[in-house]
Amino acid sequence: MSPAVRAALLLALAACGRGDAAATRRARPGAAAIPAPVRAQLDSGNAAYRLRDYPAALRHYREAARLDPDQAPAWYGVQMAAGALGDRAAADSAGARLRALAPATPPAVHHPGAAPAPPPPGAAT
Repeated sequence: MSPAVRAALLLALAACGRGDAAATRRARPGAAAIPAPVRAQLDSGNAAYRLRDYPAALRHYREAARLDPDQAPAWYGVQMAAGALGDRAAADSAGARLRALAPATPPAVHHPGAAPAPPPPGAAT
């Protein structure tokens, strides 16, 4: 597995609450551990997201990003929850911030229970 793919997977796992600080530091050398208040918001956002309570998830992820704007998992969560709510502008903005922090992170994928993604411009409907 390439180092870029490994880093992307470790960051995605950390964003989903399934990673650990050591794995995140290996994925992003020099990255600091996630502070406890940020981790609490990420955990709450992850729990709400799993319950498909996307508005609550978005509030928690945004709070995590407010507490520490340099935490890629917070921006990944904002991107996922905003996308699930159909707020493409917020999802795209969070995705841009995420890519600036962690360029190897793959784009967020559409959650099966989320609002359907709009068709691409010019697509037949």
